[in-house]
Amino acid sequence: MIGIDTDVLGIHHIFKQDGRYPATEWFLRESERIERGVPIFSLLELCGLIATARQPDEATLIFEEYLASDDTSILYPQIEIASPQRFWARQNAELLERIERRVRLGDAAILWTIECAACEAFVTWNTKHYKGKTMITIQTPEEWLQSRGYR
Repeated sequence: MIGIDTDVLGIHHIFKQDGRYPATEWFLRESERIERGVPIFSLLELCGLIATARQPDEATLIFEEYLASDDTSILYPQIEIASPQRFWARQNAELLERIERRVRLGDAAILWTIECAACEAFVTWNTKHYKGKTMITIQTPEEWLQSRGYR
């Protein structure tokens, strides 16, 4: 399982003039062949970008498309629902543990999710946000393609 970050999806859906767009599209085409997922927090972050860049109802459509997708899973962190207090205590402890690794809140939620999903790799253009802060392999789309023998 590989995880895909918000910035990769943002380039795919919104920032098509970005110089990284061709590599992003190539990565997304090639990664369809393997098990892949998007952290729920990345999907929500993408929807926020779409809602501000375009129309809010388009964000809802994209959200629903990902939920129904056959080739991309939505990844969720492990949570306890025994009580609201236990839920928030667990969530806060998990996020703070990652924040202590010098990770910002949004990235901490994403990191928590990909660690719970036991992703073998996390593909992002923002490698500096995650490298050295997790045991999961962090790669750009180009690095992921190269690791698979694509040039």
